[in-house]
Parts: sequence; structure tokens; C-alpha cells
Amino acid sequence: MVKFHHFISKNILFTALFLSLIFTHNDAFSEELTKVRSAFIFKLSKFLTFPAPNSNEMNFCFFNNKQGPGNFLHNKKGLKSQKKPISIIFFDDINKITELNQKCNIIYMSENIQSKIDKHWINKISPKVVVIGETLEFLDLGGLVALIQERNKVRIFINKAKLSQSQVKIESRLLALVKFHPQ
Repeated sequence: MVKFHHFISKNILFTALFLSLIFTHNDAFSEELTKVRSAFIFKLSKFLTFPAPNSNEMNFCFFNNKQGPGNFLHNKKGLKSQKKPISIIFFDDINKITELNQKCNIIYMSENIQSKIDKHWINKISPKVVVIGETLEFLDLGGLVALIQERNKVRIFINKAKLSQSQVKIESRLLALVKFHPQ
């Protein structure tokens, strides 16, 4: 009986250790994915030309200030894109369309936030604003750019139809590297 109890205890300990490694790996992977998406958002801004009137700063807008690319970029001080300081703005309500259109150059929507919007929401966003999401479904709704995880990489997808409607110009150097949706 003592051996059996010892065997069960070892199995429980092994299972707990194994699960903690999986969850730690997932947390580390999630954090790494956030850093990669943050870098993509920052680098993308360098290849975009926004229509006039253009302010003296670049505004990146996010809906979650506790985690994700917005939080990561917010903690990086002194970031500049196209010689303009980057401001990180957090919104708590996706329905503040007028404010989003007035204040944002780039709006980033995590998959969690994407699930709360529809085509009507996207169509209310100004063609002077770049809306970035995380899924092909987001592009189907009318988003312009998606940063999609494929295996261990993040790829940039651009909605072909939305690109032709956008007033933001994307440099050909970037367009040569992206995948278009639908293809």
C-alpha cells in the first residue's frame, strides 16, 4: 500500500510539473507573440503614408491596456516613426467611432476585440485609418491588415479590396512582402 501511495504521489507530482511546463511555455510563447506583433505594428507604421492633414505625432490605438501589443509599446519610451513621436492611446469602448477616427492613425484589435465587431463597425472607420487585426475573418469583415500566426511565424496579410479603398498609401517595399487576402 505504501508503494502504491508513493507511486500515485510521484505521478501527481510529475503531472503537475508537466502541466506547469506547458502553461509556462504557453505564457512565454504568448508573451513572445505579443512582442513580435508589437514590432510588426511599429515597423508597419514606417511604411505607411497618411493623408493630410497629418499631425505631428503618430497615434497607435488599442483596446486593452493590461496586456498585448499596446501595453508592450506603451512601456517603450521615445519611439518614433517617420520622425514623429508615437503616442499610445487606449480605448475602453469600441463604439467611440468618432474619437477613433479623429485620434488614431493605426487601430489594433486583438482577436478578443475582433469578436465584438462586424462589417458595419469597420465601415464606420475612416479610410485614413489603418485597422489591424489577427485573423483572416477580420479581413473578411473589412479590416485592412492582419498579423496572423502561421506555425512559429507571424505573417502580414492585406485585404486587397480594402487596400483599394484606403486613403493610406503602403510603400511597395512592404507590399512585396505581404500576402493578399483573398489571394
